[in-house]
Amino acid sequence: MMAMAWAMPAIAQDNNTWPWDFPQQVKVKIVEGQTVLSPYTYYPQAVKEGKPPKEAVLIFYDTTVKNVGEVKSTLATYNGEVEMPNALIIPLPNNAKAKKGDVVLTWWQSGSGLERAIVVDDSNPLEPKVCYLDQRWPDNPESPKVAEKKKGESLKPSSFAVIKDKQWQSGAQVAIHKDNEWLAGTLIHVEGDKVLVLGFGSKIEAYDKADVRLIPFKEKIKVGDEVWATWVNTYRPGYVVTHVDNEAGRVYVKGKNSSSVEAKSIAEVTKTLQ
Repeated sequence: MMAMAWAMPAIAQDNNTWPWDFPQQVKVKIVEGQTVLSPYTYYPQAVKEGKPPKEAVLIFYDTTVKNVGEVKSTLATYNGEVEMPNALIIPLPNNAKAKKGDVVLTWWQSGSGLERAIVVDDSNPLEPKVCYLDQRWPDNPESPKVAEKKKGESLKPSSFAVIKDKQWQSGAQVAIHKDNEWLAGTLIHVEGDKVLVLGFGSKIEAYDKADVRLIPFKEKIKVGDEVWATWVNTYRPGYVVTHVDNEAGRVYVKGKNSSSVEAKSIAEVTKTLQ
């Protein structure tokens, strides 16, 4: 489902103030009519209003390609055409197939906005059923709401990309070492020694690749393990695993000095960061 166009701007003009230390002209493999993810509402609006794009909320929605350019490409939306830098376009391949246990990049198809998800039913690999990883789950693994969520939602054909574990590709989970903390984020693109990341509050930033670590989706984590887990927008050590639901991609943890259990996705937990 494409996002509804409640505040769509017209085509953005080139403001010549690309704010990130990252090339606009990333080579994205896209063709006319292909489904992609892009912040095609908020970024053009920030440009139009003269607001710093670095400070803008840049939510990635699904849309389709109209024309392909070397630096910018034109996207077709419900409110006309929008020109976007290729660096802010994430392709979703046509006719991709997924199998049970795969992690995919897609969008919330009964809502909107970029999501990672784990495949729970591959009876139709072109339209797999998934549990979304970037949505909150009940902290009680026995909650009836968990059972309902685990039924999954079917994805439309050509609406997802399979994320290969430990690969520098769009949708990968990353941790960025900055100011003695590990920030959590979603990889948009990598080019040379630079990465572009979607972070907390849907803000985008560029980082040196040397300061970024990939968080594996398929790490072998078991009950009793001490792990790092997300707290707001950072990874922090000192959590203990209380329950693991590999099928749904959920790890339940509690702090060493806490009795409260928290449900985390497999993107939010890792054994070590260094």
